[in-house]
Amino acid sequence: MIVTVKHFKMLARLEKGGLEKIEELTPDDLETLLHLRLAGLITEEEESFALTRSGLLILESLRMAEEAGGLNFDELYEGYRLVGSRIIAMLQVCDKAQGRTAFNPEIDKELVERGLAKEGRLLPWAEAILEAYKTATVEFFVTPALAQSILALPVGPARKSFLEPIPEEHIYQLEAPRLLTFTIPDGEFFAFTGVGSQLWAALRTGLVPEVSISVTTLRDLINGKRTEALEKIGALDPQGELTVPGKHLLMAAKLFFAPIQVNPSLDLSGWNISVLRAVNVAPDKTSEGLEEFLASQDIRDSFRLKQSLYRLEGFRLIESTPEGTYQITPYGAELLKLEDLAPVYAQAVMAVTVTRTENMPPDDAWIKKAEEQGVIGNGFPTQKGRLFAEIASNIERLPVITKEEMLVLRGIPLWRGVSEEEILDFYPEDKHPSVLHALRKLLASGLVDLLPGGLYVLTPAGEKIKQGLSAVPGGVDFPLTPHVWYVLLALREIGRFSPQGRKIRVRKEDYDKLEEKIANLSPEAIGTALEIARLCRYISGLDVLETGVNLLEGLDLLKNLKTNWEEIRIYA
Repeated sequence: MIVTVKHFKMLARLEKGGLEKIEELTPDDLETLLHLRLAGLITEEEESFALTRSGLLILESLRMAEEAGGLNFDELYEGYRLVGSRIIAMLQVCDKAQGRTAFNPEIDKELVERGLAKEGRLLPWAEAILEAYKTATVEFFVTPALAQSILALPVGPARKSFLEPIPEEHIYQLEAPRLLTFTIPDGEFFAFTGVGSQLWAALRTGLVPEVSISVTTLRDLINGKRTEALEKIGALDPQGELTVPGKHLLMAAKLFFAPIQVNPSLDLSGWNISVLRAVNVAPDKTSEGLEEFLASQDIRDSFRLKQSLYRLEGFRLIESTPEGTYQITPYGAELLKLEDLAPVYAQAVMAVTVTRTENMPPDDAWIKKAEEQGVIGNGFPTQKGRLFAEIASNIERLPVITKEEMLVLRGIPLWRGVSEEEILDFYPEDKHPSVLHALRKLLASGLVDLLPGGLYVLTPAGEKIKQGLSAVPGGVDFPLTPHVWYVLLALREIGRFSPQGRKIRVRKEDYDKLEEKIANLSPEAIGTALEIARLCRYISGLDVLETGVNLLEGLDLLKNLKTNWEEIRIYA
């Protein structure tokens, strides 16, 4: 969505019926009307224009912002963005903070400047703007000229200087229908969104937009129609089959009508990578053999080895075997092929995955960390960045929770988001590095989400798992491990829900089935996992208690982090 001062004035003209004579409109007027139509703020019927409900909400809200704040938008330059992708993203973040804005001074300043916030809180008309955004029916219209501008850009995240050769009206034509967004809080970078990225990939792989691509084109593609227009632009071959650019355009169409709503991530430390390499090459792949192998390389820390084995298995990069050994998975092997495999933070991966959503941009700081860690370079995700994002978006996680991570998780409220500073305020300064480490792992596990601007919120899965951990006593180093998950999943499979309360009952005659259902663990490992589950009060005997049921429901919700995405293998 884009509403500059010029667009705001056009909305006011429309409300007053000032566009009755279409022939008197200037080319600049028509361009402005195109942006508003793409954003879903106006409609065009029988050579006349009218405000949509979203357009009227925007107009009334901005007028209220002017009046209540003692502002005069007419005094600003015409290109000043009253509402744009950044402002919408800021409003979305503040909405998750229960309307608070003061947690981020830069965001607060931008919103106060537009009359949308006061005394650290969103004003009611700011929430109306957000409603207008959510309910607007966006248009899709890409002309051959706009396609050429798209081809001239990197997919992002990239510095705004890359946009300098592009006509300003083309930037508006991309931002209005949510094909391009700018970072927050500072707006130093831009990126194509999920729809925009797949459109970009379609053009880069050979789509030929000799004619304009519209919503009708997208619908025809989704419905499997074989039309002359689809063949003409190269989305279908002469046999009516999807071409490579056609596959990307189809994904753009799917995302246009059903955007990605999640932002999965992955986080690997130096220890995680050392252990992954050891599992690959050590002659003895038991935990004892791996410890001995790492010790021969002067890498010694039994606790970190144990933690890394759990973590790697939780991310599906290694897997346990019945013999008590570990083996590399296909994704683990792919990572080991990278020449520049090194520690990567969750935020760096999120700088790539968040751009696949409808409008939410990366945080400026995430992109800088991604550049520093080799995840992004020259306005493109690197090969490493794309692989990390692919793994993050395709694995079925088994969250690993340490004692420290459980405490951090418990400190994030169910009912609102909290900033990094608010979380750190609960801990002495010497504990801050370990708290930040815990937050990164919770992000990668899918239990916590981080919004640009620095707001941490529990995911739906995180809410359930937080409830499931509520009865865990102190002193348990690893309240949740992949082995505990295997046990809980197997008990659910052989048990049945109790009619009294939220429990899963397992009959004594079914006890013997447990080891059969957990084929990848040794009997000793299953016994240890059962002991931890009982100690943490997830189970009693072999019955799964309500806390365990909450954990399993949270694990089911984590499957929503798997996203449908046509991989873009184009690099700078």
